Amino acid sequence: MIKIITKILKKSWKIIVGIIVVLLGILTLNTFRKRKTVEKIDEKLDENEKAVEKLQGKIEQVEDQKTEIKKKIVAKKKQIQKTKSSKLKKPTPKKMPKKTSTATAKKNIISKTKKK
Repeated sequence: MIKIITKILKKSWKIIVGIIVVLLGILTLNTFRKRKTVEKIDEKLDENEKAVEKLQGKIEQVEDQKTEIKKKIVAKKKQIQKTKSSKLKKPTPKKMPKKTSTATAKKNIISKTKKK
């Protein structure tokens, strides 16, 4: 049995070594692929982190603008209320003397002159 195995090994040792080399090559190629994919994924993560940081800055700016606008709105509402209240509190116009007819004017003059 050992003689048969040794004969087979002597005849096909090149093929066996070739198969082993091919298997080792496949294993090493897979490790290189994994490294490259991991590097690509890391690069994409870094890019995403940078994009998130930029967006965070924009969000902060928008929030600042939002608070400023809210303050302006509150001020405008107060101003509107003041103008509405001032419209409601219009001063009453002075009563103008009614135009009197000549008959009433005559009576007034006569009544005033009789007192003297």
